[in-house]
Amino acid sequence: MANNSPPLFSTAYLPPLEYMAFIVHTGRATIELHESYPKQTWRNRCRIITANGLHDLSIPVQMINGNNTKTKDIVTSRHQNWQIKHWRAIKSAYAKSAFFIYYKDLFEEFFLKPYCGLLWKFNQNIMEALFEEMNIRAYFTTTKSFIKPGDYNPDLRFSITPKQSGQGGEIFREWREYQQVFSERHGFVPNLSILDLIFNMGPETGGYLKELNGHSN
Repeated sequence: MANNSPPLFSTAYLPPLEYMAFIVHTGRATIELHESYPKQTWRNRCRIITANGLHDLSIPVQMINGNNTKTKDIVTSRHQNWQIKHWRAIKSAYAKSAFFIYYKDLFEEFFLKPYCGLLWKFNQNIMEALFEEMNIRAYFTTTKSFIKPGDYNPDLRFSITPKQSGQGGEIFREWREYQQVFSERHGFVPNLSILDLIFNMGPETGGYLKELNGHSN
């Protein structure tokens, strides 16, 4: 694939900042849907900071074909009240942030309206709402078949992961600090979910993400 191809990503639930920064910079993204769904990734989880420290919110999913289930066929679980639990955790973490009151309605609808359907569709609906709110154009496409590693550039499916992001990310080495709700307790924690940035920086979110991309390796 040519180097001017849209970055190739996995689907992601309220993605970390490094994920968002690439899309903001390019204005385009291709989402892999035909992989065998891997566990313990950003596909169904996001990371926030709470009074007690880092906290991952994970969407319970159903793998209709076991370990051979493709990402495009993964559905959210019907048996756990995960939406309400996630929203309670988000409110607890960010209710005192500078811009929570201005942006809570943007997210609240995704958690108070019951959803039982395709995981990637849920993720994509949130992403599109986010970009519209930030007034940033982004064009999304999805794969038609599985793309093997090495056959596409840039391929970010395996480089943006919870393990790497727990250390601040491997793609971006420099992070401009911003005020976080629990900074005095935990210090500045980089590369959290987009939730953290938008609730703390509000309308400056898009500018921060554009600046972040300038520090890529």
